[in-house]
Amino acid sequence: RPSGQAKVSSVPGRRRSVDLSGIKGRLAEALVESMFRRALYRMTRFGRESDLRGILRVGRDEDFVPDFLALKGDLARRDAPGVYQTFMIEVKYRADLDRYLGLQQRGGEDSALAKSKAKWPNLYVIFVTDRPGEGRSCFQALDVRSYAPGEPVKTQPLYEIAALEIYPNNVIEHEELARQLFGLLSSFSP
Repeated sequence: RPSGQAKVSSVPGRRRSVDLSGIKGRLAEALVESMFRRALYRMTRFGRESDLRGILRVGRDEDFVPDFLALKGDLARRDAPGVYQTFMIEVKYRADLDRYLGLQQRGGEDSALAKSKAKWPNLYVIFVTDRPGEGRSCFQALDVRSYAPGEPVKTQPLYEIAALEIYPNNVIEHEELARQLFGLLSSFSP
């Protein structure tokens, strides 16, 4: 069975796969959405999985669509209520983030990051990992405008992306929760 899947039994003598990787991916989306909402963003699901087209699609769909449209009231323009800054947000759970980023580098112009940059040049990718490495955040971010295909992919802690205004304490508190939840899921094995 694929990595990240465990067998569970709901009926005696019968076993079915649980997609732990998929569950971790959805959990990663929920954690990122929670951080953005706490930072006073209005969030709406935008990705292919959130609409009827995603449910009805047949076969492999190569068109990338970000997970969220994030809107934040432009606090500097108090004279213009209803003016929002908008951001396209993609959330990716990766157990081995360094490996994934290395694959993106080797993929060059054919990498998923290069293709998403071509279509969504103002995209922010938030990588969520339960194994970030020593001294690194569970929530790494990439402004795809700074991504050069074929070059090393340089992520930053989410709170260091100044344009997004996500404060460190918000990220740190969500990291603690992420480590507990991902740890619990990781302990679930066949």
